[in-house]
Amino acid sequence: MKKILTFVLVISMVAILAACGGKDTLTVFKSGDNKFQVSASNSWKDADGQLHPDSDLQIYNPQKEKYFMALLEPKEDFTDSSLQKYYDIVTEPFVSSLDTPKQGDVKEVTINGNKALQYTLEGTADNVNVAYIVTVIETPTHYGQLMAWTLKSNWDGYKDEYTNLINSFKEAN
Repeated sequence: MKKILTFVLVISMVAILAACGGKDTLTVFKSGDNKFQVSASNSWKDADGQLHPDSDLQIYNPQKEKYFMALLEPKEDFTDSSLQKYYDIVTEPFVSSLDTPKQGDVKEVTINGNKALQYTLEGTADNVNVAYIVTVIETPTHYGQLMAWTLKSNWDGYKDEYTNLINSFKEAN
């Protein structure tokens, strides 16, 4: 009887540990100047300048083909600007950089109290089919572009994670 009880307890402990150990914990990633941050699972890591040389914050999971970056610009560098004007400045050049771009509807969203415009984008870059979620955001001090992307074949499996990642964007404490 004692052996059976021990066996049941061991099996129970293994099941409990497996259930707890399978969850990703969130990691906070900060911009180079420590002004902005996002939270992502611990499977992501700092891209350390590999995605875009001018990116303020960039993380990735290259094994899963998951990518995110934030390009932020001080509002003081723009005259007579607004979120819509900034969107107009940055969106057309980006969309036209892809072959056969297909831009989704633009929707107004709020990210941690900041107004933003968000759209999906599919296209081809260097003969690779890619899918993006792009958020053009206005903070009290900056305008920015938050971009998450992957291979088109991965999109459906990643879009919820990307939405959560973008929704975590905020000024760092």
